[in-house]
Amino acid sequence: MIHTRNLVKSYRNKLVETPALINVNIDIGDGEFVAVAGHSGSGKTALFNIMGLMELPDAGEVYFMGRELSSLSEKAREKLRRGNIGYVFRQFNLIDEMSVWENIELPLLYLKLSRKERRLMVEEALAQFQLGHIQKYYPQQLTGLQQQTVSLARASVFKPALLLADEPTGDINSSAGNVVMDFLSEINDRGITVVVFTNLMQDAHKAQRIIQLHDGHVVTDAAQISANQ
Repeated sequence: MIHTRNLVKSYRNKLVETPALINVNIDIGDGEFVAVAGHSGSGKTALFNIMGLMELPDAGEVYFMGRELSSLSEKAREKLRRGNIGYVFRQFNLIDEMSVWENIELPLLYLKLSRKERRLMVEEALAQFQLGHIQKYYPQQLTGLQQQTVSLARASVFKPALLLADEPTGDINSSAGNVVMDFLSEINDRGITVVVFTNLMQDAHKAQRIIQLHDGHVVTDAAQISANQ
């Protein structure tokens, strides 16, 4: 699915260069449910952006669905991630002027789908995430859990190959966070590869495998013997 080889990434300003990733090697196969865990500053955001095809590393290689990305233009990377990668963010990133239905439908508008196909896919997502009763509501009318559930529906409605979730429980309480993690597990059960980036070990332990980052390095990569039990 997605593989990295000796990734190096730094961020620079006029005064200082801060390393974010140092020789990071990760292999994630089709259908896995993986947590990338680490404290703030460990390199999670840099890795999220690179694995999401939104940034390129300073050095190293990234392979996604068999293609190495460094030779691709920004336009080609955008085309590759469209329809193949779904994104979930801590701050939900819903469009305030759009209803729940319209937010979920949004990524489908960029794919070659008929209106009927889009309608059927949105209806399926509404049922799957139990959102039918609020489909006409707007984000400001929803709880934090409802907003994040809508973002999960939006990220998975087109059945991507890969779903990346960046701190998906960070802006909701722990009980709501458990619901979000359960939804991510259900998404994975339908064959979508899921990678969750988190600083909460209770969330990480719900994945099948935990990759721990510390100061830009991978320090452990281990399967969870009792994951999701």
